[in-house]
Amino acid sequence: MERTPLFILDASVAVKWFVAEPLRKKALNVREDYFENRIDLLAPSLIRYEIGNALRFHPGSSPKELAQAVKTIADMQIEQADLAQETVTAASEIAFQERITFYDAVYIALAEINRARLLTDDLPLYKKTSRKQNLLQLLKDYKRPRRDS
Repeated sequence: MERTPLFILDASVAVKWFVAEPLRKKALNVREDYFENRIDLLAPSLIRYEIGNALRFHPGSSPKELAQAVKTIADMQIEQADLAQETVTAASEIAFQERITFYDAVYIALAEINRARLLTDDLPLYKKTSRKQNLLQLLKDYKRPRRDS
């Protein structure tokens, strides 16, 4: 039996569930695939803060929409990883190796530790990574898993 694909969910993808941005349809496919148990999602617990912050500065977003989006993410019961020491250690190494923020390195460390791919629409992050780029998958390249018959 095949394992359900696991993706580390980046805030750059999840934000598209709440606002109209390029590749929104792809992002909504990810959400639908999660709801239909075709994929599993894992995110660092900081994703709710990042989504809230992104919506705070998104043109046309309101306080009510921001609060609802953060609540929706919590209600979706996406597995959220706390900052365990193993993650801190891996993320610290990745942050310095790749010359990226610790925040971004946490997502990549979760992908590495969980043998998963970070699903992101953060093209600058993707371009910055060199040693760990194999752990990232751009949203534009997301392929929906086949449905079981």
